Amino acid sequence: MIKHAGRAVALTAAGLTLAPVLAPALAEPAPLNFIWIVADDLGYGDTGFNGSTQIPTPHMDRIAEAGIAMSSAYVSAPVCGPSRAGYHTGMYQHRFGHEGLVGNSGLGTPTDVLMIQEHLQTLGYHTGLVGKFHDGKAEQYQPWNRGFDEYYGFNNGALTYWVGDNEEQLLYRNDTLVEREDRYLTDAFGEEAVDFIARNAESPFFLEVAFTAPHAPMEATEQKLAEFEHLGERQVVAAMISSMDDAIGDILDELETQGIAHQTMVVLFSDNGGKLSNQADNGPLRDQKATTFEGALRVPFAAALPGVIPAKQRSDVMISALDLFPTTVLLAGGELLPDWTLDGKDILPVLTGASQVSPHDQLFWRYNNHWALRDGDWKLMRSGRHPMMLFNLADDIGEQDNRSEQQPARVKQLREQWNRTSAELGPAAWGPYKGEVERD
Repeated sequence: MIKHAGRAVALTAAGLTLAPVLAPALAEPAPLNFIWIVADDLGYGDTGFNGSTQIPTPHMDRIAEAGIAMSSAYVSAPVCGPSRAGYHTGMYQHRFGHEGLVGNSGLGTPTDVLMIQEHLQTLGYHTGLVGKFHDGKAEQYQPWNRGFDEYYGFNNGALTYWVGDNEEQLLYRNDTLVEREDRYLTDAFGEEAVDFIARNAESPFFLEVAFTAPHAPMEATEQKLAEFEHLGERQVVAAMISSMDDAIGDILDELETQGIAHQTMVVLFSDNGGKLSNQADNGPLRDQKATTFEGALRVPFAAALPGVIPAKQRSDVMISALDLFPTTVLLAGGELLPDWTLDGKDILPVLTGASQVSPHDQLFWRYNNHWALRDGDWKLMRSGRHPMMLFNLADDIGEQDNRSEQQPARVKQLREQWNRTSAELGPAAWGPYKGEVERD
C-alpha cells in the first residue's frame, strides 16, 4: 500500500534547512537518533509540564523544558490498539480497517502497510521496541516481523507488572518467550531501554519505549506506594507514574553518559487519555479514554532535540501523533513521496517555533459508536449515547457549552465533512461496525 524510498541524510524539512548535528570532535555530520516514549492511559493532567502538583514528574518535565510541550496534541483513536496502528503508520488506521481493538479477529495492521520502524531500517537505522505493541496476534503481525531488530515486551492490551514465571506466556525477548521476569515491569522496561542505548550508541537507532504505566492492573512497588500514601485513592496511580518517570530519567541520563543526547530526538506522549476509574487526572478535559471527548483524545506531548527545537517552549497548535511518522522520516534523511497516503504532516516547523499554524485543517475520529471532527477551534462529536454536540474549544476546553442548537449550519457542514472523510477512509475490518462507514 505504501512504498518507501530513502536518500542520504540531510536535515531538511518543510523548507527549513537545519545545520548538521555534529558529534564532539567529529567533522562529519552525525545522524540523528530517535526515541519515542509512549505512556499508556496517562492522564492529560498527570504530568508536571501540564500542571500536576500531586505527582512529581521531573524527568518528563526535563523533556518539555529542553524543548516544547504541546497542549493540543491528539491521538487518532481513544483506545490503545488503533491509536498505535495510527502513529506507527502515519495514517488514519481506518484506511486499513483498524478501527477497534483487534481481540481475536485474527487480523492486524496489514503487512503491506509499512510502519515507521520498517522504513527507518531502509535508511540504515537499528530499531528497537521495549514494552507494549498491541497489534494482531498472528505471526506476521509480531514485532520481530514488523521491523524491530530488537524487542523486549508483549503484544497484548495489558500484562501484570509482576510477571514472575511468565505463566501467561506473553513476555518475549525477540521471538523467544522469556522464562521469568522478577523485576517490576516498568523498571524492567526502563533498564532494557538503557541497555539498548548503551549497546547501540555508535550507530543511528530508533527506539520505541512503550511503557504500560499507568494502565491496569493497578500495581506498584512497596517503595513507591509508601511515597504516595498521602494521596489516598490516587496512591497507586501516582506510584505507577512516578516509577515510569524514574525510568525515563534513566533513559535521559544514559543519553548523556553515551555523549549522544545532542543528536537524539526524544518525544513523549500517551497512546490515549486517562481512565478515570483508575484515578487518572485528565486536567481540564472532559471524560476519559474510549470516548470522543477531549479527555480521551488530547494527550500529554513533549519533544526535545538540542540545537533544533528551542528549549522552554509551549504551543497550543493542533497536532496529531500521526505527524510523528513524516517528521521522523524527514529528520532521518528520507523523503515523503507524493503517492503516499500519509495523513500525518511534517510538524518540525511547529516544534521549532517557526510556525504557529497547524498543518491540519481538520482531525477525524471514528471508534465504534463514537465519532468526532475537529475543524479549527470547532469540534462536532457524538460519544456513545450522548447526542450530537458542537463545542468551541478555544473558549470551552472542558466541552461544557453545547452550541449545536445555536449553530445548525455549522453542525450540518461539519457532519457532511465527517461523512465524506469517513467514506474516503473506508469501513472497519472487524468489530460491531464491520463493513460500515456511517454512524448515527
